[in-house]
Amino acid sequence: MKKNMLLACLFVASTSAFAQAPKPGTPVAATSANTTNAPFDIRDRLVELALKNPGIKVRDFERDKAVAELNKAGASWLNYVTVSSNLNEVSLGKYRGTTDPRNSLFYPLWNVGISVPLGSLVQKGSDVRVARRNLDIASAQQESAHRQIKAMILSKYHDYLMNKELLTIQNEVVEDDYAIFSQAEAKLATGGISYEEYSSASKKYNDDRFKKMNIERDLNVVKLEIEEIIGMKLDDVLAQH
Repeated sequence: MKKNMLLACLFVASTSAFAQAPKPGTPVAATSANTTNAPFDIRDRLVELALKNPGIKVRDFERDKAVAELNKAGASWLNYVTVSSNLNEVSLGKYRGTTDPRNSLFYPLWNVGISVPLGSLVQKGSDVRVARRNLDIASAQQESAHRQIKAMILSKYHDYLMNKELLTIQNEVVEDDYAIFSQAEAKLATGGISYEEYSSASKKYNDDRFKKMNIERDLNVVKLEIEEIIGMKLDDVLAQH
């Protein structure tokens, strides 16, 4: 009976996890919005914490860098314009109103020139386009990283819930096995059962204990993986909800 319950739980949990997994091309945010039960408040909090993961911050910083490079490329055209002028004693009016012959040496008095390298202006347009594409790439990588971390943390939380439920059921199985094993041990002492029957009860008890240890290990591993992503104890997050 306990085995049937265990198999049923595995089927339901696996079906639930598959049904709630986001389909290709479906934004994770939309998937989260479709969940309305109270436990999904915890999922939202886990996603929020996961987005603060250093690996995600790197993508955010890369996009900020691409924005700065685009702005830099857009303003770089000023570097290609050169303005020059001629200032001297005559243009400054030092000999104005005098008979000094140097008063007529320079005409016009002001010489202003602007130099614009045409090749540099053409290159500037290419630099801006490259910077804009780099920004597009950084934005796409940032969005992809956000979606991946959301899917990862939600998937691991589903695994956590499933293993937690499996451990509860397996504990009941082990308790029943222990009760049967204790009875078999007592009956063996009085000769009520054969040694083969006692060995069968003992083996089943030990096998289910081993299954329990494996489930506990899986639960602890997925819990550690969640904590690695969110940067804090999972128990602390659960205690806040």
